[in-house]
Amino acid sequence: MPLRQKVAAIARRLRLERPARASLRLAGAARRRARAAGTATAAAGSGVAAGAQWLADAPRRRRLARGYASLLASRVGFDELLGRPSPDSVAIVVCLWNRPDRIDDVLRIIDAQQAERPLRLVLWNNQPADDSRYRAAIEGYTASGALASVEYFTSPTNIGGMARFVAARELLRRGYSGPFIMLDDDENVGRGFVADLLAAYTPRSISGLWAWTNDGAYWNRTQLVSTGDRADHVGTGGSIVDSALVDDDRFFTAIPQQFLFMEDMWMSHYGTRNGWPLQMVATPVEFVLSELDQGHAIFDRKEQFFSWLQHPEHVPLRHD
Repeated sequence: MPLRQKVAAIARRLRLERPARASLRLAGAARRRARAAGTATAAAGSGVAAGAQWLADAPRRRRLARGYASLLASRVGFDELLGRPSPDSVAIVVCLWNRPDRIDDVLRIIDAQQAERPLRLVLWNNQPADDSRYRAAIEGYTASGALASVEYFTSPTNIGGMARFVAARELLRRGYSGPFIMLDDDENVGRGFVADLLAAYTPRSISGLWAWTNDGAYWNRTQLVSTGDRADHVGTGGSIVDSALVDDDRFFTAIPQQFLFMEDMWMSHYGTRNGWPLQMVATPVEFVLSELDQGHAIFDRKEQFFSWLQHPEHVPLRHD
């Protein structure tokens, strides 16, 4: 069966005939343009192949959409695996993904912090296959320093870094307020990490150790190195944010699904759009096992999302 007919058959089975036809029309247009330039065969093949790949990925996109919607519509059932959160604690939210051997380091890093307030570690696991490994490590850990409590949740759906904010929203529902910190499980930070971030924090602000300015394009950027430098972008890992950020439902619903795993870009543009200053915080950090980062698979789409975000109407304005 010709590839075009295979695409049509898959589209009918998934009830995606309209987007499939649109994709094939784009492929046809690419073929016609390429023929005029003398490269018709290559263009037609790449165009139809892109359409076929888009259709083949449709079931995964549907599962993600259903899973994300379900998580937004329900309460997050965190398990308290170590200690109990106290009213004066600072929340640190960490997303876990395919690095189960890092959990012991994460616990030790948080426990070793030189912090004046107790630390409330909130772990969101995006990989159910690693659930038992994480639970055993947490339940077997004896805290002796700043770590006061650990709450843990395994998500049935991998929603990437947006999980940080879904977790933070659940904390607000449970009465939490003020700043929350985000850390990646591939970051080794110093003992002054929490203190450095808290010192830089102000209400309605976003600050972090991974920050830069952009000049017209996502990859055309300048890394910042000094605390207080104003940024266009702050990475979620190693950042401190006012938890009021997540009290707007549109923060979760206005981001297009195809960009769901680019939560750092969404946070940065949402903050800027609403007048929240973004700044760099200088604090020691070392990145480990970065080859397992989910961001590698969406490298090319970041420029596309950056262009989309340049339209102010795409990013909601808060009502406060």
